Amino acid sequence: MPELEHLAESSLDHLRLVLAAGQIGIWELDLETGTAWRNFRHDEIFGYDELLPQWTYEQFLDHVIPADRGEVDDRQKQALERGEDWVFQCRITRAEGEERWISGAGRPLIVDGAPTKIIGHVIDITDTKRNETRLETLTAELNHRVRNMLATIRAMISMSSRKASDVGRFGRALEGRVAALSRTHDLLVENADQLFSPRTIIEGELAAFEDVADRVTLEVSGRPRLEGNVAEGFTLVVHELLTNAIAHGALSSPAGRVAMEIEKTAGGMQLVWEESGGPPVEADIQPGFGTRMMSIVLGGAGQVEFDYRPEGLRCVVTITG
Repeated sequence: MPELEHLAESSLDHLRLVLAAGQIGIWELDLETGTAWRNFRHDEIFGYDELLPQWTYEQFLDHVIPADRGEVDDRQKQALERGEDWVFQCRITRAEGEERWISGAGRPLIVDGAPTKIIGHVIDITDTKRNETRLETLTAELNHRVRNMLATIRAMISMSSRKASDVGRFGRALEGRVAALSRTHDLLVENADQLFSPRTIIEGELAAFEDVADRVTLEVSGRPRLEGNVAEGFTLVVHELLTNAIAHGALSSPAGRVAMEIEKTAGGMQLVWEESGGPPVEADIQPGFGTRMMSIVLGGAGQVEFDYRPEGLRCVVTITG
């Protein structure tokens, strides 16, 4: 009937459209001869520019990387023995040598109780696998950063509470430190795959202290970059230096100034912080929580040295990792 013929042709057109749009390779494996019919997309997935004269199951296995080959072959044998679908994901080496990921599925055709053919499809899933790997890496990195951040906050609270005499001042100081961590966290999330410029970190901190920002100078030589966890520690160091300078250092006086110089070194970078024009610095000053915290937040990645000169604090922050 013309209507049925039209419907059949329309269904074939839709099938062709789905296969083309989905970049799906289809195949039919004759179990008696071991050879397979397939479409061009199938051979293209395996790295061929044109349809090969012949394709066999052995050729397919040769493209599967050795580490995955045994499992793929075992799954096919189990599918044939049980009359079940053959479903697998594996890595292949294409004709030109590139390694890719594929997903495949096949269904045995049973005649007189025995399988005679398997029909199925194959899809290149390399991009999906790479995205999965990237997501797993980002998740692991996020978990690591959260653990580090929580440990830092816990240390802040513990050390500050032992020295606290004014709950209000303690609360304000702690709020500022957590806000510094939050600003760096936002930066890290927005640039998860990147290294971080210390200039960007410092400018972000200065933006939170607009009243004194015009009395702070910054010079950077080279192009130093910091990894995520080191960037978090460096942010806290800069935050503490700024808040200390504002509270009782050079920036507590209208004439006070802070000069920062950052230099890229062979092993990392160095920040030299120099205060001037503020109140005289006491020679016997005792390190507070902020000073002690600056000495530990960089961990094994760096160190902080203080020189309490009468004319103003000089601090050298050395990043080695």
